[in-house]
Amino acid sequence: MNSRLSKSSILHACTIKQQMTISDFEKEVARLKSEVTTRDESASQGNRGASEQNELLVRMEHELLFLRNELMTLGNIDPDLTCEEIEIGAVVVTDQRIFFVSTSIESVDINEKSVFGLSVHAPIYAEMKGKKKGELIEYNGLRYKILDVY
Repeated sequence: MNSRLSKSSILHACTIKQQMTISDFEKEVARLKSEVTTRDESASQGNRGASEQNELLVRMEHELLFLRNELMTLGNIDPDLTCEEIEIGAVVVTDQRIFFVSTSIESVDINEKSVFGLSVHAPIYAEMKGKKKGELIEYNGLRYKILDVY
């Protein structure tokens, strides 16, 4: 019996979650732009509030660009690729949690199991990269036994 979660199901769930996050950010950026435009049109008070909103808008736009790049990273992962060691696109089953090496996504639930999206830029990934089934990962005082990689 194969109890592995489908990599394509994990990828699909991560993609949907990322698209929803992007949609939320797009709405917030549009709202902030509207406020900044409205404030510019009626700029009778000091500019302190407007300056803070402009800075927030710039940060939000940068985050939105980052999120879109992460979505492209997800789009470049081949769900049919079987990984024998931990690398981008690998599903890593440990004795404590399941990781999907892709992008940083809090977690997605698939078949009542939580899968955590893990970016290759995350510090724990440096400890995991290249490891195989049966090996140990030690990070931040925690020890993970790798039960499966695919």
